[in-house]
Amino acid sequence: MVVSCRTISYNDLKNVWECVNYMDLINQFIENYKKKLTFYETAGRLAAAQLESAMQAAGIRAIVTSRAKNPGRLKSKVVHRNAKRPVPYKNMKEIYEDIADLSGIRVSLYFPGDRDKANSLISDLFTIIETKQFPDESKPPSYNKRFSGYWANHYRAFMREDYLDRTSRKFAGARIEIQVASVLMHAWSEVEHDLIYKPLQGTLSEEELAILDELNGLVLAGEIALERLQSAGNERIQSKNASFSSQYELASYLYNYLSSNFRPEDIELRMGNIELLYKLMSRLKMNGVKEVEPVLKSVKFEKDRRNISQQIIDRIITGNEKRYQTYRNLRSRSDIMDEAVRQAVDSFFEHWVPLEHLLNRVTYRNSPRTKGAFNINTLKRMNVLDRDCLNQIVSLRKLRNVLIHDIEVPEAEYIKKQGNTAHELLVKLTEQFSSSAAPAS
Repeated sequence: MVVSCRTISYNDLKNVWECVNYMDLINQFIENYKKKLTFYETAGRLAAAQLESAMQAAGIRAIVTSRAKNPGRLKSKVVHRNAKRPVPYKNMKEIYEDIADLSGIRVSLYFPGDRDKANSLISDLFTIIETKQFPDESKPPSYNKRFSGYWANHYRAFMREDYLDRTSRKFAGARIEIQVASVLMHAWSEVEHDLIYKPLQGTLSEEELAILDELNGLVLAGEIALERLQSAGNERIQSKNASFSSQYELASYLYNYLSSNFRPEDIELRMGNIELLYKLMSRLKMNGVKEVEPVLKSVKFEKDRRNISQQIIDRIITGNEKRYQTYRNLRSRSDIMDEAVRQAVDSFFEHWVPLEHLLNRVTYRNSPRTKGAFNINTLKRMNVLDRDCLNQIVSLRKLRNVLIHDIEVPEAEYIKKQGNTAHELLVKLTEQFSSSAAPAS
């Protein structure tokens, strides 16, 4: 019997040794990740909760879910990516930097046409470091498809520290992948991804691939149907006699109104809290097209710190003490606001509202087209107020905006001082306009 012996070369030994080292590094990474799994799960939940709340408030119908990467699936992914790299991973830091979806959020839109709205919301809420749009034309399909495949937007992002409380700010360091697609597309992609890119049961046959492609065609047809359904709903609420049954219908109406009446460069479609606007309109029995259209026509829609819903709310409540109170009750922060600050805020509005009412009356008398809402430029053109008065009004109006919408809350002493200024200005202007025969309300 002849026994043949093969001499193992240095390169063979080196390759085996490197392979052992790579797997040892990957195993170390997975064990380290398991220790951090709760961190990534919590980061995903926090980010998903923020996004879900913002989408609901903005009137975007969607299902928002989160997950941290499964350790077993993660190991397979790291091994696969390591094999494709020109230079294998050298340390765990390189692996963490390369894997972007340790913490992930999935946004399943009811209507594919809301993808641009979701994009604006995500851009406001998160710090975006990378955006990918699918289908990705740079990557050829893995088989001969007839249909275009996966349609979605992916974002790699971080939560903003200023949107997190002090105990949660550590999670701002977690990189999060946000996947935005229709509910139908997400369902199809989950099946395709697990069967094709994670072939746990073997490579698919040509027949199976063809069936997946056929299902993709059905999903794309379903997305067209969803877009038509959304358009039909939008058409229904354009009627003069239509009323809004939810913040979602109000949001659709506002998006259509603003898109039809303003150029994109003239107005920023930062919708803000449409849910709160809807609650206010419902409380005031203004939740119909007949009631909201005149309000929209009278709003200037300025590019300032206020979003669309805040500017509409401002127009609805301006100069009306009962409406101010209704709005403040809807969004009361008395449980978290310092008592001294709360009293100062109450005092400020006690003086500001009658001053605002007086300015509205005077403005309307001199410029009926303003429909009763004072504008600082109109006041300047009227030439009835001196520069000091105008500067005081500008300052008071800015404080009013930040207080009513909680853009920020200054110190109690400053708010109280400004309230006194509003009172003194009210007394002065009441005497001035009474002597010039200002009309009664």
